Amino acid sequence: MKDLKPILSTLWRSKSAPLLLILQIAVTFTILVNAVYLIIQKEALLIEPSGLDEEVIFTLHTNVQSSEAEEMIALVKQDLRDVRALPSVENVTVMNSFPLSDWGSYAPTGLGPTEEDMNIYTGYFTGDEHAIATMGLELIAGEGPSEGEVQDSIDFSADTTQTVVSKGFAELYYPDDWRAILGTTVYLNYEPFIVKGVVKELKSVWPGWYSHANTVLIPLRHISSNYKMLIRSRPGELEQAKQQVVKELMKTPGRHLDKMMDYQQIRTDKFKSETAAIKTLYWVIAGLVLLTLLGIFGQARFTVVKRRKQIGTRRALGASRTDILRYCMTENAIVTSVGIVVGVICALLANVQLVNHFDMAPVPVVYLFQVAGVILVVGQLAVCQPAWMAARVSPALATRSV
Repeated sequence: MKDLKPILSTLWRSKSAPLLLILQIAVTFTILVNAVYLIIQKEALLIEPSGLDEEVIFTLHTNVQSSEAEEMIALVKQDLRDVRALPSVENVTVMNSFPLSDWGSYAPTGLGPTEEDMNIYTGYFTGDEHAIATMGLELIAGEGPSEGEVQDSIDFSADTTQTVVSKGFAELYYPDDWRAILGTTVYLNYEPFIVKGVVKELKSVWPGWYSHANTVLIPLRHISSNYKMLIRSRPGELEQAKQQVVKELMKTPGRHLDKMMDYQQIRTDKFKSETAAIKTLYWVIAGLVLLTLLGIFGQARFTVVKRRKQIGTRRALGASRTDILRYCMTENAIVTSVGIVVGVICALLANVQLVNHFDMAPVPVVYLFQVAGVILVVGQLAVCQPAWMAARVSPALATRSV
């Protein structure tokens, strides 16, 4: 390109302003790449499915007025029958915890009983024969627990021997053929369990945990004086189900209800900080892009004003408006490209630190190209008006005194 050599020569003679602009672009690129990547990761976390039919499910904590184990079990079972009989309720179960609840259990897991075999932790749920149907889980292999297989316990000590696992769990131990896990014995907290079924998806209570997709469901009705109920309403009757459940349970003297929430509320509360962080990052990105655009615009306009005499001379020597416009756009493209190259190096170094200190995945290379394209386009748009102003400089300006 015939303008390349004079552009580089001009930039070299007057280095300060271009270097500052290159530094600004590099800093913007570094922050922008990592901010965009963080936003995409956090937004993926917000919409990650839990495995449950969240639109028709709500939870609550309630109590029974007894301290005797047998009576406590009988009262909880009666509560479940009463709630299940309500016209707006499709199913109900009692569980130790729920996905996204941020409080739950986990257990060391392996295909053998030794410490060497117990090489990973697994999210641990308990539920009765209604748990799979209540949550709306998709059973993709085997079968769920039957009524006779479910045991009652107030301290997790029942002698259960079977389990249902998530597909993520099965793929962990049988990556080539996850169905092969059916009928095999797995060890949870050093106790043997035979895998009876596999559900497509059931996430742990901790989004972002390394074993988030790796869960088991034990056929155990965990009962205590204060227990957790998971209720599935009939389609379109969620609010009616809430009202009817409250009315039914409150018939019992001494009853108290706590933490009644549908899953939309649970998800919103769970990811409140992530949502705020995403909004903040969006504002950071918008501010950085605007500042960079203004910086490029201001530098280009200042350069045009400073070179008006030179531009007029070029016009007098036969340069067309298109030549001047092309020169200005090319000069800006060179400065912006150098800033992007420096920014790529800085972004990679910054991402290495994020990966090491916050256990994040490395930024994919495609993000670097995409952000580079955005900054290059923004830079060219910012210089359009100053470039057009330069192209309109009259050749007669060359004959005037300074």
